[in-house]
Amino acid sequence: MQVCAVALWAFCWLGLSIVPAQASAADGVRADTGDGTTALHWAVHDGDLVRVKQLLKAGADPRAVNDYGATPMSEAAERGDALLMGALLKAGTDVESANAEGETALMTVARTGNVQAAKLLLAAGAQVNALEQWRGQSALMWAAAQGHPDMVRLLLKSGAQADARSQVREWPRKVSAEPRPQNRPNGGFTALLLAAREGCTACARALVEGGASINLTDPDNITPLLMAVLNARFDTAAYLIKAGADVNRWDTWGRAPLYSAVDYNTTPRGGRPDRPSGDATTALDVTRLLLDKGANPNMQLKLFPPYRSLGQDRGGDTLLTVGTTPLLRAAKAGDLESVALLLKYKAMPDLPNALGVTPFMAAAGIGSTTIDIRARFRSEPRCIETAKLLQAAGANVNAVRDNGQAALHGAALWGWNGFVSYLAEAGARLDIRDQSGATALDVASGKAGGTGRAGVAGAETHPDTAALLRKLSGPAGS
Repeated sequence: MQVCAVALWAFCWLGLSIVPAQASAADGVRADTGDGTTALHWAVHDGDLVRVKQLLKAGADPRAVNDYGATPMSEAAERGDALLMGALLKAGTDVESANAEGETALMTVARTGNVQAAKLLLAAGAQVNALEQWRGQSALMWAAAQGHPDMVRLLLKSGAQADARSQVREWPRKVSAEPRPQNRPNGGFTALLLAAREGCTACARALVEGGASINLTDPDNITPLLMAVLNARFDTAAYLIKAGADVNRWDTWGRAPLYSAVDYNTTPRGGRPDRPSGDATTALDVTRLLLDKGANPNMQLKLFPPYRSLGQDRGGDTLLTVGTTPLLRAAKAGDLESVALLLKYKAMPDLPNALGVTPFMAAAGIGSTTIDIRARFRSEPRCIETAKLLQAAGANVNAVRDNGQAALHGAALWGWNGFVSYLAEAGARLDIRDQSGATALDVASGKAGGTGRAGVAGAETHPDTAALLRKLSGPAGS
């Protein structure tokens, strides 16, 4: 049977008839290999224009559909081959040649970036705004997502709807038997959102110049600008800022482009949880551009934001919650450059989050953990310099959070002797007690938990820090 199948394919490939003499020659070239795939499919798949013309001349069916929904035209579109498509169109194939999910030849060609092939299809009447049925995406969306600016321009010139959006999926619930929120994409992307996500600056420019709404959001209120920043597409973000994008538009969680740029500046790079950006523009450059264009440095998160890396973020950081500002986020990681820039643009040094934690406390380690990726690569010296910047801007060194802890409690918890000494010199009270009655000395002595995941890690002791605190306290602390 296998030999027979191979022989059948070979005869079909050669355009020869293996049927009785009284049958037509066309019956031979239209034979398939059992799954509907004909010799014409294979000839197009291999890019053999000579064989394609021979088969068509011998009567091969240019509209043949195999069991997988592939047609000769869809194979030609995958190659982006205008000559093959021209031969098939001349033989009477359907210019759309849509598969079972509505993917047309033009959509497929749009992904390849072959403008000449697209022009051929458009001239033959291809519908430029056709939508596939899986996610409701158009040829323009696919061209933008694959980074083909010339294709984007051609489609726009041919009448593509610049602001068309993909299908919005309304999930009835996002919590399963395991009672945690689950990320399920909502769709609703425009071509500009896709260009921003993929970092195709030239595509974004073509879309904006072609009439796309620069601030049109997805269902989560994420603008193209915010989309670019969230995905470390900083060159595209810079273009959108200069093109007039709203620098203060926040999403469902309250993340504005400024917060996200500051966040990415000290997020670990490489593999998980994020990749390094290959752009010439940096996150700090974007921060500066945003502030120059009037971004509000005191905008606060409205909800606890989505995790960037579910495995590493979950349960590791409860500090960056409702009320968190870009300054607090920068201070937490000892991001001196961002802190200095934000303070220059009048960021409020004592604006707390919903937990009552101020940027100064965050710099001292309040609310951070050893599994916290947002503070993974900070250092005590940089955090001290960060605190000094905040103090110079008017930060209160003795402010307390909701549980009564002050910055000194944080420094003692981490065993940061240099920070403890700085705080003492800056006028920090050494006798502040939190709601459990613990002082910084108690914390350093292991009476107030540790720096690991809450409820998992036990108490930690820092004898040298405890000794330092006793010394600083004088006779009363001995």
